[in-house]
Amino acid sequence: MVLATSLSNRQIGGALHVSHNTVARYRERLTVEQLRWDEVAHLDEQALDRRLNDGRERLRRRFVEPDWSHVYAEMQRRAVTLTLLYEEYAEGVAEGVMSETEFRRRYAGYQRTRGLVMRQVHRPGECLYLDFSGMRPFLTDPATGKQTPVELFLAVMGASRKTFALAVPSQKLPDWINANTKALTFFGGVPMYLVPDNLKSAVISHPRGESVLLNSTFSEFATHYGTTILPARPHRPKDKAHVELGVKIVQRWILARLRNRIFTNLHDLNAAIGELLERMNAKPMRGCGGKSRSQLFDELDRPALQPLPVEAYTFAEWKIDVRVGRDYHVRWDDAYYSVPYTLVSAKVNVKATATVIMIFHRDRRVGLHPRSYVVGHVSTLPEHQPQSHRAYSQDQPAAILRWAESAGKATHRFLLCHIEQYRRPALSLQAGRGLQRLAREYGQERLEAACERALQLHASSIKTVRSLLKRGLEHAASGAPAANDEPTPAHDNVRGASYYQ
Repeated sequence: MVLATSLSNRQIGGALHVSHNTVARYRERLTVEQLRWDEVAHLDEQALDRRLNDGRERLRRRFVEPDWSHVYAEMQRRAVTLTLLYEEYAEGVAEGVMSETEFRRRYAGYQRTRGLVMRQVHRPGECLYLDFSGMRPFLTDPATGKQTPVELFLAVMGASRKTFALAVPSQKLPDWINANTKALTFFGGVPMYLVPDNLKSAVISHPRGESVLLNSTFSEFATHYGTTILPARPHRPKDKAHVELGVKIVQRWILARLRNRIFTNLHDLNAAIGELLERMNAKPMRGCGGKSRSQLFDELDRPALQPLPVEAYTFAEWKIDVRVGRDYHVRWDDAYYSVPYTLVSAKVNVKATATVIMIFHRDRRVGLHPRSYVVGHVSTLPEHQPQSHRAYSQDQPAAILRWAESAGKATHRFLLCHIEQYRRPALSLQAGRGLQRLAREYGQERLEAACERALQLHASSIKTVRSLLKRGLEHAASGAPAANDEPTPAHDNVRGASYYQ
């Protein structure tokens, strides 16, 4: 007004509610600076103040500023004090050294800038935040009274903050996948992103500045539901502030109310959690116009969610980069499953469900086997074997049976009895090879007689045939003397066969 009007100092002071002396001082300052209205009209209040009231700024001492980020990093080290760092700073500066008081004041200001918080904007249907509660509920053994802690899983929608909670036995992969499946069913749709913490069931590794390595089962789970996993940064709880706040609210709203109740199984515990969870989601929130989480979810998140797939995800475990052994088999839970023999020494990925084992090489399935829970079980598909191995395992039994039939009726019947008795093809195959060795050693005629004698004795073991041949007893049944039989010596005490007639 001083430059734009011809009013007196008192008139301007009365209009602006300031002293006329202040107006006079500004008029004098403008005259000294020879400023015109067009030169100051574009300046805002702060810029004009700095232009006219720069006396204090001109008289202020200029200090040499240290690298405050370096000072902060040094303060994180053990036994380092701010006094020590000030002394090191002052020793290295010739002029413009600030006092220790000023050093501390400016360092405190730098610390405040490190605590800045960015307000996040949560778009409807975009993020579902996942975590476990640090405070855990308990199951009580009714017989002993022993308390066993269980885990409390939480899932919170970003825009509406609607919360899902479920008690599960552990944070292991099967329980993690089961909890996520039930969470998506609870919300009735699929968000664009899943934002978990860095637990091993979700994230294998999350190195700074490098790509995240996700758990294969959790990654397949996300693919099945058509969503993307974006893990929070390690040691950055503000990346998932909604679920961190949800954890505190659930602890106060649910766990605190259940603290005096005793639960003996997960079903009853989850039923009680579900009742309180419904009340919590229906409670009006003062900061949201009195609307509840459920109301906001129906207005914001629900319309933006993707539909659920027709079938829920079937839990499957993975093993990545499994080396194929020289026997062209891979191991899963003490059982062995074949792959094409051309993949020996290659790395494959193994996927196991409750019923089948699937083996993949470069994203192409190369093996499919029924899952066995028998320790030591071997599942070998004929098409995975080289021709020589396939001939040995499939054609050899038929060849041995043809040989036994040509060797004699008794030999053939003995081998069939062995197969019927033991019902183990591999063992009968070994017995057939044993008969072939005995035929080469003792001749087919004696082998035929030994097999006949073994059948009369109702014996089906290859050891019996070998013993008969070794002792020369294969003809004992026909009345012919055995090769090692000797006449009974005459003696008064020997009664003879007539005694028993």
